Amino acid sequence: MADAIFYRVLFVALYALFFVVRGYYRFAKPKRDEPAAVQERKAFGKAEVVVSIAVLGYFVSIILYLLNPPWFAWSQIPDYPAFAHWIGFLLGLVSVPFLWWIHKTLDRQYSPCLQIKESHLLITDGPYASVRHPMYTVLSAFSFGVSLLTANLLVIGFAVLLIIPFPFIARKEEQMLLETFGEEYSEYMKRTGRFFPRLRK
Repeated sequence: MADAIFYRVLFVALYALFFVVRGYYRFAKPKRDEPAAVQERKAFGKAEVVVSIAVLGYFVSIILYLLNPPWFAWSQIPDYPAFAHWIGFLLGLVSVPFLWWIHKTLDRQYSPCLQIKESHLLITDGPYASVRHPMYTVLSAFSFGVSLLTANLLVIGFAVLLIIPFPFIARKEEQMLLETFGEEYSEYMKRTGRFFPRLRK
């Protein structure tokens, strides 16, 4: 019982760090900056629907995990190894400074949805120097990491479901950027990896 409470405390601490970074760049900073006009916004597709369902299920299962109602005990994995908890914790912890780096690099270019702004710039420095979609990589690592920390089958399942649509969303985003930046983005794609740095010979 003491171990379960300890892991819940670690879980809450990780999410507190995550929301400090995410919340600042999502809500606080945009209020300080002059909003940029939107030039193009992609329609809500099947991948976005899956992400929305996964996010809803993920956060409902997280709330149930934290409240720990007796009827939710069926989803706790028995004899869960301690090293899996710690792998999850470390994965989540390492993700937070990377999330800050990504947001700091994007600055005003960050948008919570697929859209092109009138003043849109192609970011190719910082984490974007070698990876085209580091945000999706970090969000996947964080979500899966904290889900491992819970030892809860339902939370882990929704974390995996959350990650699955990212390649489809990334492809749609790349098409928008190709239409906007043309050859410049095409050349950028050749020297970078989608979610991880490209292995060079």
